[in-house]
Amino acid sequence: MLFNSAQFIFLFLPAVLVCARFLRGNPLLIWIALTSYYFYSFAGDAWFLLPMLFTTVLDFGLALKIDRAGAVERRILLCLSLCGNLGLLVYFKYGGLFSRTFAGNGSALASFFDVALPAGISFYTFQTMSYVIDVYRRRCPPERNFWSFVSFVSFFPHLVAGPLTRHDQLIPQLHRIAREGIAPRWREGLFLFALGLAKKSLLADRIATLIDPMIASGPDGALRGWLCAIGYALQIYFDFSGYTDMAIGLGRLFGIELPKNFDSPYRASDIADFWRRWHMTLSQWLRDYLYIPLGGSRCSPLRCGINLLITMVLGGLWHGANWTFACWGMFHGVWLIAHRFLAPRLSLPAIVRQGTTFLGVTVGWILFRSTNLSQARHWFAQILGLGGVGRGAETPSEQALILLCLVGLVIVHQVPNSGTIRLDRLPVFQRVLLGAAAGFAVLLMNDGAKFLYFQF
Repeated sequence: MLFNSAQFIFLFLPAVLVCARFLRGNPLLIWIALTSYYFYSFAGDAWFLLPMLFTTVLDFGLALKIDRAGAVERRILLCLSLCGNLGLLVYFKYGGLFSRTFAGNGSALASFFDVALPAGISFYTFQTMSYVIDVYRRRCPPERNFWSFVSFVSFFPHLVAGPLTRHDQLIPQLHRIAREGIAPRWREGLFLFALGLAKKSLLADRIATLIDPMIASGPDGALRGWLCAIGYALQIYFDFSGYTDMAIGLGRLFGIELPKNFDSPYRASDIADFWRRWHMTLSQWLRDYLYIPLGGSRCSPLRCGINLLITMVLGGLWHGANWTFACWGMFHGVWLIAHRFLAPRLSLPAIVRQGTTFLGVTVGWILFRSTNLSQARHWFAQILGLGGVGRGAETPSEQALILLCLVGLVIVHQVPNSGTIRLDRLPVFQRVLLGAAAGFAVLLMNDGAKFLYFQF
C-alpha cells in the first residue's frame, strides 16, 4: 500500500482520520502507532516490522538509562545504541555489498547477507540515533511515554521516505494532539497531497516509463545520453519532492507540521546552495551529527576538506549499498571542497552559476542512477560524445520524453516552490487546473510504482 494507491486514498486514510477524530491521550497515540505499523507492513513485507520494533524498543530504553547514568556508563550506553542501529544498517544494507566485493557472489558470507532491505530503514534509524545522541548531549530530556515515542518513529506520513524528522520537531506535536485531539488543516493538507500526487503520477512516473528502457539498454550517442540524464534529474526531483509534499500534506491532516525538505534545489547558485535546498532534513542531519563532530570547518583547510569528503561519501552510501553511491558522494564532496576554496576567487554571472550547478548535479545523477560502475562509464562516454552525437528523436517515446523534459524544466525553474503556494490566493483558473491535474493523477496513478526513496 502506497500513497499513490486507491487503497490508501479511498480506504486507509479516511478510516484512520475518522477514528482519530474521536480519540485523545494514549488511545490516540496507540491508534497512530498501530495504523502506521499496518501501513508499513503493506508498504513492504510484514517482517519489516521487526527491525523497526527493535530500534524503537532499544533506543527508548537506552535513552532513559542514559539520562540517569554516570559519565562512563552513559558513553557505554550510547555505544550500545549506535552499535545496535548501525548493526542493523550494516547487516540489511551494506553487508551484502562488502561480502560480494571481498568474498565474491557465490561465497557463504554473501549468502548470509542476501536478505531483503526493509523499506525506509535508513530514515527511522537516523531518527532514533539523533534522539539518543541528543539525550546523551543533554540537549533534550528522554521521552517517558512509550506510545508517544513509538508514534514518533512510526508515524506513517514520513515513515518510509521522510522528511527525516527529529524528536524536537515531532514529539511535542504528538503530545499536543494527544492532549487536545487532532485538528485537521483540510484545505492545506489536501492541496499539498494533490500537488504531490500530480508530481508523482503525471511527471515522475511518465518520465520513468520512457527513460528506464533507454537506460537499461545503454543510451547511445550524446543526444540520448543527455536526454536520459536530464530526464532522470527531473524524475528523481518530481518523485521525491512529490512524496515529500504528500507526506507534509498528510501530516497537516493530523494537525502536525512536518519539516520542509525542498526549496527549489535546481535553482541553486552553487553546489553548497544546492545542498541547502535538496533533501534539507538529511543535509542538516549530516551536518549536525557527522560533519560538525568530525571538526566541521573549525580546523585547518586540509582537515576541513577531509571532513567534507568523509561526510559526503558516507551520505552517498546512506542512499544505497552500491559503490556507485559512494562515487556519487565523492563527486559531490570534491565539488564542495573545490567550491569552498575556489568560489571566493571567481566572479560569474548568476545565470551562469545557476546553469553550471544544474548541469553538474545532472551529471552527478548518472552515478546515482547507474546500477554499476560499468554502466556509469558507458553513460559518461556517451554524454562526452565518445560514442558519437547520435540521431535526434526518432520514436514517439523519445519525442514525448523531450516534451516532458521541457515541461519539467519550466516547472522546476519558474513555478513557485510548493511550500510557498497559498491555495486561497490562486486565481480560479489555476484552482480548476490543479483540480483537473489531481483528477488525472488519480486516474493515471500506478499502484505498483514505488517512490524512488523507498529503497533507502
